[in-house]
Amino acid sequence: MNYQGLKDELRAYAQSTPEEEVCGIIAGGQFFPCANIHPFPSKNFGISAKDYARLEEIGIEAVFHSHTGFNNQFSRHDIVSCKAINLPWVMYCVGTNSWHEMDPTGGAFYLERPWIYGVYDCYGLVRDYFNKEFGILLDDYERGEEFEWKSSEWRMFEKNFKGQGFVEVDKLQKRGDIVLMQLQADFPNHVGVLHSPERNIFYQHLLGRLSEANVYGGYWQKCTAKILRHKELVQ
Repeated sequence: MNYQGLKDELRAYAQSTPEEEVCGIIAGGQFFPCANIHPFPSKNFGISAKDYARLEEIGIEAVFHSHTGFNNQFSRHDIVSCKAINLPWVMYCVGTNSWHEMDPTGGAFYLERPWIYGVYDCYGLVRDYFNKEFGILLDDYERGEEFEWKSSEWRMFEKNFKGQGFVEVDKLQKRGDIVLMQLQADFPNHVGVLHSPERNIFYQHLLGRLSEANVYGGYWQKCTAKILRHKELVQ
């Protein structure tokens, strides 16, 4: 998502009403301010369906909104709404003078993604990887609040990996192999994907950190609960 040339315009618009969230749509390389129709504009924003419709012909590239004060994190409502409309979002925080973005379409780079649970997390990374690298579209799953994976009732990976076409294998050796890990838990609550078998490099995204590449072994191997391979990659 390329909005670098619009930053001055977006920042000025946000700072013009610092006590309320402002919003708009980036389309055709331009920024189109929109009225915030949310009943509580100091804490949230809404763009009318009419505004979306009139800009669809131009080609919507991203949705922009601001955050007041020092709240530089996307809210849970932001995340759910972003995924619902399936468009990249750009957010400017007035108090911290900082920029933040999230892309539910899978367009983000694999590494150095910020942590945004439900969009940029360990499963989101694996899902985007399979879509880009193999053309395999894995189902998305609704996330709740952060740290839900600490509950013994939360078994998102165990409950769904077979239905997504994965089978257990004995050894991590092919690009796209999946590592299910137990991080401070008695069940798998984290996932990574093998990117370079030659160098034993896998990609993962840990809580509160940028997504990263690591060498598989040592601690990560000790935490491994299962190694999986997609049925379309089994040869």
